Amino acid sequence: MTYEFTPIALPYIAAAVVCTVLLSTIWRHRDRRGAKGFLLDIAGVIVLSVTVSLQLFATAESTKLFWWNWRFVAGSFMGIGYLLMAVEYTNNEEYITYRNGAALTAVPVLTQFVAWTNDRHEWLYTASIDPATGLLVPTFEPLYWIYAVTMMAYLGLAVYLLFRLLRSLPGFEKQAGVLIATILFVTVGLLVWWLGFVPVDTLALTSTVKVVGFYVAVDRLQLLDIVPVARTKVIDNMQDAVFVVNAADRIVDANPSAKRLVGSEMAVGDSLAETFPSSRFPEFTDTADAQNECTLEIDGEARHFAIQLSPLTDSRGRQSGRLIVLRDVTQLKNREQELTVLNRIVRHDIRNEMNVITGRGELLSDHVDPDGQEHLELMLESSDHVIDLTQVIGDLVETLTTDGDLDLKPVHLMPVVWNQLEKARTSYPDAAFRVDGEPSTDVTVQANEMLSSVFTNLLNNAVLHNTADAPRVVLSIEDRDGTVSIRVADNGPGVPEGQRDEIFGRGQKGLESEGTGIGLYLVDTLVEGYGGDVWVETAEEGGAAFVVELPKAEATRERPAPLQE
Repeated sequence: MTYEFTPIALPYIAAAVVCTVLLSTIWRHRDRRGAKGFLLDIAGVIVLSVTVSLQLFATAESTKLFWWNWRFVAGSFMGIGYLLMAVEYTNNEEYITYRNGAALTAVPVLTQFVAWTNDRHEWLYTASIDPATGLLVPTFEPLYWIYAVTMMAYLGLAVYLLFRLLRSLPGFEKQAGVLIATILFVTVGLLVWWLGFVPVDTLALTSTVKVVGFYVAVDRLQLLDIVPVARTKVIDNMQDAVFVVNAADRIVDANPSAKRLVGSEMAVGDSLAETFPSSRFPEFTDTADAQNECTLEIDGEARHFAIQLSPLTDSRGRQSGRLIVLRDVTQLKNREQELTVLNRIVRHDIRNEMNVITGRGELLSDHVDPDGQEHLELMLESSDHVIDLTQVIGDLVETLTTDGDLDLKPVHLMPVVWNQLEKARTSYPDAAFRVDGEPSTDVTVQANEMLSSVFTNLLNNAVLHNTADAPRVVLSIEDRDGTVSIRVADNGPGVPEGQRDEIFGRGQKGLESEGTGIGLYLVDTLVEGYGGDVWVETAEEGGAAFVVELPKAEATRERPAPLQE
């Protein structure tokens, strides 16, 4: 094989270099929907640019034909890749199957086989060398046009999918416009070459422009970061059951979750009464969305659902049907029932037992010598505190199950803090407690009776989880303009950064989070209910420092958000 440099090949070499650089750049987005197809397209442009360059450099006709035959490999990569990109990008990936893949590659594979044997039969093309320019001049035979029409059909289908996206989903006009405009530019370039207006194949050059346009769209328009999601895809993939009914309450559509919910007996045209004979959906009282709950009997079991009904209107504004969304909340309802039982136990059983302890303790008052009087008073005080807590915990449980607000009021902060600090000193005589800072005793925060539990739990944790021989706890208070922060630091082992959210039970698992105690979960829940914040940082002595920041009552303009589990 003999080669000779020709400047005509320089644009194709540049195209290969540019596309290789862009391929490596777009490779970072290969996990995005639509990226794999375009990577295949770019690979085809690179192969085409390199083979056209080598074909132009070659001096012998056989060598030129050898490299020219690679054009069909590159063209197949480009056509199939672009179609694959469009199918994925427009949310039609269910059509990407092995069967469809085999159908798409059938013509390209057969064409490539014919190309390698074309010198024997010339079914695909005939070629000659132009003596004036030294360029290979092909004359296309019928099999070539079958291949070309197939590739153009792939591109046409891709453009159709993208155009439909452009029409149906607002917000993607620029992205879809870039994809359509660049492929139309490539098509015009092919037509110019086929009609003989230019002597060399323009596909590699016009496709490079397409790749550059795609890269600009990825970089500037977030083409692969914000991929359109069709509304039908969202509804089909919802875990909630979705029914569409007409004005006569007959089912006209349902998503897969709805069909699984009612079983295979449901059919389009069935009425709601036939589908759910033991249930009755609420009617609309106005045009606003309606939310309610209902209980349905599914497979002989009563299940609870949160139901949302939205009116559907026609072009004249008349109600033409309803959209019904059912979310299974049976597990949540079961949890609420468990909390209700727990609430009953706390309020009734524990409270009664503590009343017995308090009453018996008061009877002992006349029988305890002076040395034991202090201990008896502390026991009675703790008993009274537990009785108070049973009431407030019952309110907290009720708040968690009804999404209500905590009953907040201005509370003087410092007496609560000093009281819990003295209790900690009495309970843990071997630990050293120190206070830094002297804020005003008039500081008030929006809280309730359970504010004391916040500091009880933090002070107890500072000692109970302290592995030092001599536990030390430093309580510091900082009074700011609109907030006050209380910092409880210790000289214990500290809390690793990766566990500083988990110890409060934050996230999806709540109290099931590893390492979560009810105390810290209660602290986090209460502080959030007070409109404040709590976090962990590293103490000066290397241990843990829990910081509670609360808004002052006079600085609170709105009620805090309701507590959520």
